Amino acid sequence: MNTAQLNRINYYNVLAMFASACLAVFIPFELVLLSYAILGPAHYLTEISWLKERQFFTTKKYDYLLLIPVIITTLLLKLPFANLLYYTFGLSFILLVVKGRVKQALAFVLLVVAGYFLLTNNLLRTIFGLYIPTLIHVYFFTGAFLLYGALKSKQVSGYIALLVFLACPVLLTVLFTNHNMQPAAWSINGYGYFANLNTTTLRSQHINIYTNQASIVLTRIIAFAYTYHYINWFSKTRIINWHRIPVKRAIIIGLIWIASVILYFYNYRLGIKWLFLLSLAHVILEFPLNHHSFIGIGRELGSRLRSVRSKRVGQGNG
Repeated sequence: MNTAQLNRINYYNVLAMFASACLAVFIPFELVLLSYAILGPAHYLTEISWLKERQFFTTKKYDYLLLIPVIITTLLLKLPFANLLYYTFGLSFILLVVKGRVKQALAFVLLVVAGYFLLTNNLLRTIFGLYIPTLIHVYFFTGAFLLYGALKSKQVSGYIALLVFLACPVLLTVLFTNHNMQPAAWSINGYGYFANLNTTTLRSQHINIYTNQASIVLTRIIAFAYTYHYINWFSKTRIINWHRIPVKRAIIIGLIWIASVILYFYNYRLGIKWLFLLSLAHVILEFPLNHHSFIGIGRELGSRLRSVRSKRVGQGNG
């Protein structure tokens, strides 16, 4: 992809961020639900398809299958949800950086032992059980992808997109202080699945999340993060070519997406459970890519620092 096309995509992303933020101001609760129900399954299905074509960014072709026994064991033992995310997140990192099955097995044993002590901490349990599959995934990891892309391309437009992405939650918090709004009845009935994000973050289980000012601001940020996270994926179509798949697979993905949306609106309880499972699968399967991105960011920043030091040394010798 040439520079002009990349710049165009970056500026389209900036427009998408502002559009997501504007919608989040006026219909925060409704936007979360609509984005999750319509854009969400399309993103999950197409990304899982794309990840599969790239071995889920693990070093060996079938490494990702090692996640399955970990998931099954966690479920059979009825361990807390935080444990599931902790083990799969850690194992994904181990598979990426540790060479050899014996060393990987030993590293995973150490991970489990460490988890026995670490997951007694309420903050860590909350991070893994609540925030990693939600806000950390849709905002923090998306920001990491934007940073990595900007560092690799070295385009000013990439850094502008990253700065706007970081600024939008601040703008939603500081500039838009009019909270006189009444969510639609259907959004009040449906937002319960996300309510724990509001009550846990605001440290109050007894607030009315639909009228409390801090809760409304937080929901605007959640709505922005989810909506742009999905849009960002579709904006990268020409960059990573996730759409280049066999026709049969595309038809299957399309049918599952249609069925998912219909199920959500026809039977909310069943639909939200299905979307949660689909979302969780894509979160876990994306862990190796997340680790790969952070490693890449470290390498790019390290390269820049070495370059700066080299220039300083050269100037000093001169």
